[in-house]
Amino acid sequence: MKKTKLNLLLIKPRQKLNHYSTQIEIARLMGKRTNSVPLALPLLAALTPAHYKVRIVDEDIAAAPKSFKPDIVGITLITSNSQRGYDLADKYRAMGAKVVLGGPYPSFSVEEGLEHADAIVVGEAENSWPRLLKDFENDNLQSVYKNEGFVDYSTSVVPRWDLVPTNKMQSVNIQASRGCPFMCEFCLTTHLFGRNVRRRQIDDVVNEIKQLPRKNILFVDENFTINKKYAKAMCQALKPLQINWMCQSSVDVADDEELLREMSEAGCNYVIIGFESLKADSLQQSQKHQNKPQDYNNIIEKIQKFGIHVYASFIIGFDQDTLEDFEIFKSFIEQSSLPVFTLSLLGTTSGMDLYKRLEKEGRLLKNLEKHFFVGVYPVIKYKNFDNKTLFDKFLETTDYLYSYAQIRKRTIRMLEKGYFSREKNNRAVTKMQKIRTTFILLYTHLIAGDKEKRAFFKDIIFLIKRKKVAISEAASILLMFEAITRHLRKDKKYRALYRKSLDSLENNAN
Repeated sequence: MKKTKLNLLLIKPRQKLNHYSTQIEIARLMGKRTNSVPLALPLLAALTPAHYKVRIVDEDIAAAPKSFKPDIVGITLITSNSQRGYDLADKYRAMGAKVVLGGPYPSFSVEEGLEHADAIVVGEAENSWPRLLKDFENDNLQSVYKNEGFVDYSTSVVPRWDLVPTNKMQSVNIQASRGCPFMCEFCLTTHLFGRNVRRRQIDDVVNEIKQLPRKNILFVDENFTINKKYAKAMCQALKPLQINWMCQSSVDVADDEELLREMSEAGCNYVIIGFESLKADSLQQSQKHQNKPQDYNNIIEKIQKFGIHVYASFIIGFDQDTLEDFEIFKSFIEQSSLPVFTLSLLGTTSGMDLYKRLEKEGRLLKNLEKHFFVGVYPVIKYKNFDNKTLFDKFLETTDYLYSYAQIRKRTIRMLEKGYFSREKNNRAVTKMQKIRTTFILLYTHLIAGDKEKRAFFKDIIFLIKRKKVAISEAASILLMFEAITRHLRKDKKYRALYRKSLDSLENNAN
């Protein structure tokens, strides 16, 4: 290859559908286009030699520039945007560019991916990507690039966020560790990153944070608190940085009050916890042995005491589950102090242990369009549900629990305890965003005419006056629910599309 300057285009394809937990709507309420851009794209850019001109495109923000003619294209894929990714790959190959696919989906669907691409990067890219680019320049591109073992992750290159329109993002992703010791049947993490947790040096993480373009951060580690000593040391290092952040954690974070205090003081606003099920036998089958449903309310309370919100994740659709479990779940949420939750339907994708089991049992819906694989559409054959009945019950449950009558009860129950009375200085929110969101909240809760929303807003104002909740916390909560309910309202138009797809599958089977 004789060209001395090469053009590289890195793309995250858009998704037709999203789970309401992706928080795209809250980003748009704040005047942004998306919540975050995948860390893989700026990371690959940082691993690319200087003689490449690199462009990064997240299709949730903007389309690829027509004037930029790439020599090589890298596309990161998950299951739900894989078809869009394949369409882009076909398009750029037709233009003469070499196309490389990477990410969770291609890593476990190599043969399928190679129908649309010249090469697949399996798993971690740090060692594979530089080697791939050398082979590309020497006209010797291989079909598959895979590391022998896992990369040394004690340090990392600083991602090229300067190539991303971060002014259109709500938060920035960062990773301090890889790997998870647990073996949940419905999870890909251990197959991608291993069971041994590899941790970066804390100074290396801090150095990266200091160079980030935004103060609102999501740690994408599978379990930020898996090593309590490391997590405490990390929090100590984060305190001077004055950032706001959220992370994923396991239930045992509630056992360590010292850690929770450190997290709160370091700027942690939310922890995402996979409670998954209220049934012990469902947890056992899925290998989620560490969770004990009888402890859930106590765990939530312990975390909230430190002014940290719990974003609780649940799944229905395990082999032991029946329609009655929706009623049990509704009762649990109704009686809890848990305003925000994520309910998903059990799904799977290639690479998971669950996928392998269901494939043997003939329970995969391989011809269902991949854009439905976002957690809110039934995508497998369930043991105790037909898919339409399951879907209808799921929608009934989420619509009910995210009605403002229910939101109001749970939120007030939590806020009356005074755990969120401390004002937080959120440097990630600009003065213009505060003006914008104030107008939105006043209009949607007082002017638009919804009685339940108006009553909820008045309750919040009353709690502010009683010093039970800080103004910044109140605004954050109101925006969160406005975003979730907007998402659910917009998503309704796709419900008929899913039912039509199911009818098509059934007709073809017959």
